[in-house]
Amino acid sequence: MTKKELKSILKEINVTESQMDQYWNELTETNLKVKLLNNSGRTWRDMSVSVMKGLPTQKQRDIEANEKMIQEKIAKEIEENKKRDEEEYYSEHFDEIMVNKIDNKEKLTESELRELIEFEIDRIEGDNRRWSQSIESIVKLKDRTFSLEWERGLTECQENEYYNQPIEVVKVEKVVTKTVVEWICKE
Repeated sequence: MTKKELKSILKEINVTESQMDQYWNELTETNLKVKLLNNSGRTWRDMSVSVMKGLPTQKQRDIEANEKMIQEKIAKEIEENKKRDEEEYYSEHFDEIMVNKIDNKEKLTESELRELIEFEIDRIEGDNRRWSQSIESIVKLKDRTFSLEWERGLTECQENEYYNQPIEVVKVEKVVTKTVVEWICKE
C-alpha cells in the first residue's frame, strides 16, 4: 500500500498514524491475534483496509467480548452451584420430600419409585411369571411405612417396572389358627 493510499484511509476513518500505532499497541494486550502478529513483526500497516478501519473500535469490542465471556462463566458457575446444592438437598432430605409428595398425592417419578426401594424394610415376593415377578416392598420413611408394588424383571432383557404409587400401611400382627385336614393310609 502506498503512503498516499494509507493517508486516504486514515483520513476516511479520522485518525492519525500515531493514534493507529497506539490502538495497535493497546490491542496487543487484549487481542491474541494482534499479539501474535505483533510478535512476528507485523503492524497495522500490513493489514487489509477493512481490518485497519476496525482497529479504533476493536479494543472496545475485545473488552466487551471478554466481559461477556466472564459474565457467562460466572452465570454458569452459579447455575452449577445451584444445581449441586439442589441435588445435595434432595439427597439429604429425600425421605421428607417423598413423604410430602405422597401426602400431597403427587405422582412420584419412576426414578423416585426406584430409589424408594433403598428404604425397604420388608419384601413380599409373588409368584414368578414368564418375564417378571410381582414384588411388594415395604419401605420406611420418616417413621411411617408405605407399600410399593412393582415388577422385577426376570431376564437380562426385562427391566424392573414401577406402575403403582406407594400407599401408607401399618403393621398388624395376629395369631391365626387353622385346621388342616389330611387323609392318611388306613393300615
